[in-house]
Amino acid sequence: MSTVHPSNIPAPFKDLGRLRRRSWYWLTPAIALGLFVCVMGSILWWLDARDDAQRYGTLVRDVDWAQQSMRLRMLAARDRMGALGRDLVRTNMTEGRFLDDARELQVEHPEIIHVAWINADRKAVWISTPDRRAGQTFRMSAPGAAEPEAFRAFEIARDEHRPAYSRPYRGQYNEVYLDLYVPVFQDERFLGTLATVYSVDAILQHLIPQETQHKYKVSILDGNEMPLVSSSSRADKGAINAYEVPLDPPGNGMMLSARGYRTQTDTSQTMLVWVVVSLSAVIIWSLFALWRHTRFRSQAEQALIAETAFRRAMENSMLTGMRVLDMEGRITYVNPAFCRMMGWDEADLLGRPPPYPYWPQGDHAAQWRNTEMLLSGNAPSSGFEMEAQRRDGSIFFARMYVSPLLDQRGVQTGWMTSMTDITEPKRIREALAAAHERFMTVLEGLDDAISVTAETAKGSELLFANKTYRRVLGSQPTGHDELSAGRRGRFTDEAIEVYSSSTHRWFEVRHRMLQWVDGRRVRMQVARDITERRASEEASRAQQEKIQLTSRLITMGEMASSLAHELNQPLTAINNYSMGVVALVRAGDTDPAKLLPALEKTTAQAQRAGMIIRRIREFVKRSEPKRQRVSLPTIVDNAVGFAGIESRTRRIDIIQKIPEQLPDVLADPILIEQVVLNLMKNGLEAMQDSEGRELLVEANVREDMVEVAVTDTGHGLADPERLFEPFYSTKSEGMGMGLNICRTIIEFHHGRLWAEANPAGGTIFKFTLPWVRPILPTGPAPELESAPKELT
Repeated sequence: MSTVHPSNIPAPFKDLGRLRRRSWYWLTPAIALGLFVCVMGSILWWLDARDDAQRYGTLVRDVDWAQQSMRLRMLAARDRMGALGRDLVRTNMTEGRFLDDARELQVEHPEIIHVAWINADRKAVWISTPDRRAGQTFRMSAPGAAEPEAFRAFEIARDEHRPAYSRPYRGQYNEVYLDLYVPVFQDERFLGTLATVYSVDAILQHLIPQETQHKYKVSILDGNEMPLVSSSSRADKGAINAYEVPLDPPGNGMMLSARGYRTQTDTSQTMLVWVVVSLSAVIIWSLFALWRHTRFRSQAEQALIAETAFRRAMENSMLTGMRVLDMEGRITYVNPAFCRMMGWDEADLLGRPPPYPYWPQGDHAAQWRNTEMLLSGNAPSSGFEMEAQRRDGSIFFARMYVSPLLDQRGVQTGWMTSMTDITEPKRIREALAAAHERFMTVLEGLDDAISVTAETAKGSELLFANKTYRRVLGSQPTGHDELSAGRRGRFTDEAIEVYSSSTHRWFEVRHRMLQWVDGRRVRMQVARDITERRASEEASRAQQEKIQLTSRLITMGEMASSLAHELNQPLTAINNYSMGVVALVRAGDTDPAKLLPALEKTTAQAQRAGMIIRRIREFVKRSEPKRQRVSLPTIVDNAVGFAGIESRTRRIDIIQKIPEQLPDVLADPILIEQVVLNLMKNGLEAMQDSEGRELLVEANVREDMVEVAVTDTGHGLADPERLFEPFYSTKSEGMGMGLNICRTIIEFHHGRLWAEANPAGGTIFKFTLPWVRPILPTGPAPELESAPKELT
């Protein structure tokens, strides 16, 4: 308990002390009465205890004598059974002699009700049963609830070569029995056992003296201390003493119990009790008036004690450290929580002036300033933070609150301080502040403009904006709203490119809905400046288009001689037909029937030449990529038309396996035609010196894609891993851009281009394009089969 300075003890408690000193004079008669009652009670208790000891000693002697008598009788019966077993082995005993010896044993020991000879197979051979027990049947010949106990005793006697008693069991008429099995051996060969069945009721009746049975309640208990038989039906609750001894034989935890009861009342002791009671009543009556006089004061004292104990319990159970300083700063009170917090005992702190033992070393100057501020009454009402050192040297942070301590007259007698340990909250607060600072440093250092806005009745409210947002879009929510409007209602997690007219820049904008710290649903926007990237992409796209156009021009340049030969045929035909018509006209033969066929053939050859020129013009014409619904067989036919000129020159056949009902694809026909033509041209060049003279172009449907394959039987792939690298070529005069451009075109159409080795020799170039569902009929693409079409 904590100690309070004597000067701080309230006056009512001092008056209470004087009242207690005066009460000793009034308590003297009560003390005398108490001593008299104690002495007389002690005498009566001693006399009663002496009588109890005498009665208990008599009980012990009687029970021990009865137990010894039972033991001797049961040992004698066991010895007789052993002798009977030996006679059974040595002589050729008949059943009649066995029954005579057994009846003689039963006459001497009336507690035995059965004697039987049991062979090794547990079969009763001879049984001696008195006429008065004719209704009973031997246990071994009539298996019942207790048969396992009998079998267990039988097995013990057989296996351990000694007599064995069974546990007590109840018979057909709820009588309690006990079996004894004496083993019989002849030259170590087990012949059987002599079984004796005891009646536990008869044991209690014949082996316990009648005087003992009348004097006590004698019981025989089983191994669980439950009574089997008793000499009396008295309840055990009224017994004044009890004694139990084990019964061995028969053992198995059986006990002999005896309980004594009070038989008569001691008149002298009763008289002494009445005298003591009478004298005590007289003295109590004489003190009744005094008790009434002091009753009110006693009640007041109890109330004061209870109130003091309650307040002290409150102080001791508080987790806040409480300390009282007098006006000079000396410690006059500390509660247990303060002692636990500082690690110092109460005795080490009471009466200590500054500096206090819990001031940290090297920090006394700050502690003196805190103490002077406290004693001068200038401590803030919200408390102040301080460091303290425990007895083990560890430092912790605390927050101290100060209030004046007033006595019952309202005069200040000191200062009451309360202290709480804020080390862990301070550490958490500092960790949170550091984490927040790191988080804000990361946000402020990002190149992305991050902003958070909330919808209000007056419009958007900017809740957060990082440094990049403020630098690029300002400190108002207008920039956020402008980029949000550019998304046109597509508020998803995917990035949308939005142009800001206020800043003349392009942004990649992402939006996400969040729950703000106050529970409101807000919209977070992350805008990345992609102006330079978009300009680079535009330049790259323009450069890619130039490369594609250059590639087509190069392709046409490489095919110029073949195209000139192809155009020369219709032009020569036109010239010949025109000269023929001129000759006929000069000869005066203007018959339309003769002129018309020549003119029709001239027109056909002119159309043929125009179609060739139109194809060349469309192939090399520069235009923006335009994905549209086109027929892949038409694209392949156009490409084969161009490649057919070179294939005829190289004497290579182009075989098409393109289903006519192939689904349409969403693609730019000129770009895909360039890819097919480039792949066929590469195949034709690879088959220049090859024995195989067939180039196979085929198409099939693969799930949601149309797959086109161009198969040649040329020299194969030398370095397949570098095949699609820019400026890598296996041809001596190649630029190494053809396949790279082809892959770029296919990937632009959301497809894939790759090369495989042809098992028959050569290379298989494959590319895929997504197909579009036909307008009619609806449903999945059909399984298509195509007949090969050969171009020679």
